[in-house]
Amino acid sequence: MHERVRTDPRQWLWTLLGSHLPMRNSANPRQATVVVEALTLSREQRVQRLRALMGHADPAVKQLTIGIRDITSRQYDLFVMPLIRRHWPGMLSDPFAVKMRLAACDLYASAPYTVLFCAPQRPLSVALITHLGNRFALPNVVLGLASRVALNVLGRVALADQHRRIILIAAFIAMIDHAFDHCMDDPPRERGRKLHALLDGDWEPDTPQLELTRALQVEMERDLGRLEREHFDQAVRKLKDWVDSEVAGLTGVADPTGVGHRLAGIEGTIDGLLFPVHQYAGERARPWMYEVSLFVQMLDDYIDVETDTKDGRLTPVISGEWTFEDIARTWHNTVAGIEELARAGGHAAPHYVRFIREAYVLMLCEVLEGMAAGLAD
Repeated sequence: MHERVRTDPRQWLWTLLGSHLPMRNSANPRQATVVVEALTLSREQRVQRLRALMGHADPAVKQLTIGIRDITSRQYDLFVMPLIRRHWPGMLSDPFAVKMRLAACDLYASAPYTVLFCAPQRPLSVALITHLGNRFALPNVVLGLASRVALNVLGRVALADQHRRIILIAAFIAMIDHAFDHCMDDPPRERGRKLHALLDGDWEPDTPQLELTRALQVEMERDLGRLEREHFDQAVRKLKDWVDSEVAGLTGVADPTGVGHRLAGIEGTIDGLLFPVHQYAGERARPWMYEVSLFVQMLDDYIDVETDTKDGRLTPVISGEWTFEDIARTWHNTVAGIEELARAGGHAAPHYVRFIREAYVLMLCEVLEGMAAGLAD
């Protein structure tokens, strides 16, 4: 089993945010200032600040993002929709159906495919495009179209198990989060006990939502090899840590990292998504993917201040642990990080690095717009 990239989660977050995170307490002047700032800006004003921060990507790269989402959408229809119809058909008429598909296809499942275009080892169709992209200074629109073709080939004739697992894991992440927050009436500790038992296969779920959650887990771990099983088991352990952190947050337990019990979810999400492509991406991709996951969580908390306040949820934005400056610094870190990841994977040509960067920026801007439209609420 591979070692964790960082053994001290608080040290990791300190590094990402560029300074020691203050422990939560009411006397913290930074905290008090941030609460006032967050609550005096409207949701639209906060969204506008984020748009200004993230800027606009070159639209010529859009074919790459379309290619990725062609794969994820097709795999969703093949492997997730049958499980929905079998275990929770009512979801198809529920607003969550839109959120589930958006989260699975456009957010979570996109990350592993993005990493493949930076990886030191690449599937043949992707390797061909990255080689041409590095060797010849092709315009972004040509690289985008070529990348979409390569992804179409990849999605249809290669890596069938990886495609299946990526979308099942992405759907599972969205589903278990929704089930915990909206589909369980038990007290927090009982919810935690049930989800631990469900993940261990020791409890038969008693609602359609939890039946679907379990069915997704069973399918995504089907036919795992020995090495894949090791990575998968590590991801499940992180998922159990996330369950425990959610319970802790709902029962008033202080988070010693000062980030509102967000760390387990950030790491667990990425460990689950990375393991199907780990043989290509290696360990270099993990810290960057952690940081992107952190940034997406920051976006969500910054946009949803009113909703979280109404629900009594003390997020790191409301508590003052995450300021807009922290969000901006993390965004710039992720942009620089995708460039570094591309170079580390042997893609040194400046025009290719810019292409990958622009594709990443475009995908995250689309995620922001989805959040702003309320599709992730």
